[in-house]
This record gives sequence, structure tokens and C-alpha cells, in this order.
Amino acid sequence: MKKTFRRAVVFGLLALAAPFAALPLAKPATTDLQSTTPPPEVLPEPAATPLPVYTAAPMQRNFNASAPILICDAGEDASVSVQDFLIGTAACELPPDWPDDAILAQMVAAHSYALSLGGAAFSCNSAQCAGWTTAEVLRARWGGEFSTYYSRLAALADEAAGAVLCWERSPAAACYHSISAGQTEASQNVWLTAVPYLQGVSSPWDADAPGFETAVTYSAEQVYSVLLALGLDADEIPNAPADWFGGGVSDAAGYVAQMPLCGQVFAGTKLRNAFSLRSAAFTVAYDPGENAFVFTTHGYGHGVGLSQYGAKAMAEDGKDWREILEWYFPGCEVVEQPPAFPPWAAPAGACRSATAEGGS
Repeated sequence: MKKTFRRAVVFGLLALAAPFAALPLAKPATTDLQSTTPPPEVLPEPAATPLPVYTAAPMQRNFNASAPILICDAGEDASVSVQDFLIGTAACELPPDWPDDAILAQMVAAHSYALSLGGAAFSCNSAQCAGWTTAEVLRARWGGEFSTYYSRLAALADEAAGAVLCWERSPAAACYHSISAGQTEASQNVWLTAVPYLQGVSSPWDADAPGFETAVTYSAEQVYSVLLALGLDADEIPNAPADWFGGGVSDAAGYVAQMPLCGQVFAGTKLRNAFSLRSAAFTVAYDPGENAFVFTTHGYGHGVGLSQYGAKAMAEDGKDWREILEWYFPGCEVVEQPPAFPPWAAPAGACRSATAEGGS
């Protein structure tokens, strides 16, 4: 396992601002649903959480936890200090009034993830507050509460400075998501590569998270358009919408591994992407009265690694950030190096009083 893992995984982050987008409506279908509407573009991954790309990379045993972080911000490369990175990632991912230990766990996970890239840039879109963002964006976002929230995150960044979650003394690819389906997912079920510390753990707290179960309804016309976008030919699609979906097969964590669709079998992750679902833990039911499909999902995000709502619940139960990280990444340990940046000072123009938006 060690030899295999030394061919390491490198994660590239695609953070998207909108949690979901509405499916495009097809033109009215004919009575047999053989629409000539061009297939719409398949929708992107809806959740603002990491979408990895694997390449071979050496183990990074000698790392500098204080080194600036290379980011790719909407296609432009830049370097930011560790402090700015910790603040900017936490602000994008979590509400700034969450428990300290949940925020610290998120900060250390994001930093470890960035270091695990082995020199590749951490992808983000600061203008859309996706993945990482700047103090200027946060000032506009938080308004009068900027000084309060920013100073709190900066103080936590001081505390998290130099802390890195490691597997065999190398930075762990500590990916994260909003809400699991009750158990976190194994990496190979999402990104093909099995990572020892990303094999799934119980996260029962997530069932109590807001938005754990959601339902979205799409008309048969909308679903038909997506079937075309998935590459199905019109003559492969049965006239009766009730015959389109078969029963899905779920994996051990409750995510759809595969599901038959018009005689072909698709991976649950592909269907999640195509139908812009909150997670791959979903069921589909056809409503003949409405000629529509109801997709019911559990959780939010790819489900691998740290569950942010699970971290919040653990912190509220008295667990510290080290315990949280070691729960979600079994076998990993926190390695601490001395911080290199000076104590934080409030940016010029800091002011107070509005409400913060939620995390991913």
C-alpha cells in the first residue's frame, strides 16, 4: 500500500459559486417525446468543494508550512501568504460565526490539501468567493460586520499557523465537503484512486444538518433534454418516461454507484453532474400525474473527507480540531511547524454591522 500510495494523488480544485443551477428547459416535446431540440450543455459540478485531478507526484516529506501558497484565481496565478490563505479559504467555506474548532479544522484541512498538491496551484475564484477570496471581497460581502468577522478568522489563522495534517509525515490531500450522506465516501468511488485515509467514516451528525434531505422536480421534457446531452440517441429513449430509470445500486456509504437509464448503465457521479444534484446519494421517482421526475438527495457535495457540518457538530460536542481531523482522516496526524507570519493587524478601512452569508 505504501508503494502504491507513493505514486501520490494531486488534487486540483474547481470551486464554483452557485450551489446549483436550474436545468435548461427543452422545447415542447412531441407526443412521443422525440424532441428535435439540441441537447443542452451538461451542467458542471454544483457544489463548491474540491474536484480532484490525479497525476503522479513524489511524496513531499520535506515541506514548509510557512511557505506562500500558489493559487490559480480564475485562471491567473498568484502567491498568497499562509495567513491570507487560511482566512480566505475558511471565509469561503464556513459561516464566520461557527465554532472555533470547526473553523480550525477547515483551515488546517485546506492548508494541508494545498501543500499536498506538490507545487500545483490551488484553484479558486476570489471574485465569486469560491475556494478562496480576498479581504476586499469579504469587506463587500460582510459590510459592517467585516472587522468583527475578519479579526476572528485572523486570530484563528494565527492558532492554525504551521499545523499540517499528514499521512506518513507528508501533507494529506484533506479534501472536504458540506454534508455527507451519513457516512463519508471512499475516494475511489468518486475519483477512481483509493487513498488510505479517504476510505469513509461514519458521520451520523450530518442527518441533522439543514438541507440534509432535499427534493427537486424536473419535467419529463427537462429530463429528456439531459438524456440527449448524456449521449443517448432519440431512438434509444422509450416513449414512456416511467421506463427511463431503473433501480440504482448504492455503495456502502449510501451514494449511487450506478443506475440504469434507458438500457445503459451510468455512474452515480455522472448522473449527479448531469442533473445538477446536491450529491450522488439520490433516488428518482416518476410522477405520472405531473409527467415529472422527483430527485431526492441526501447530503451536499462529493462526500469525501471532512464533512463540514459533521465538524460543526463535533465541535459543539466538545471535540477539538485535532480530534475532528483525525476522525475524518483515519491514520493521519497533525504535524506542527513554527509560524512565520507576524500577528495580524486589521486592514485599513475595517468597519462593522451586517450579516454573513452561509458556507458551501
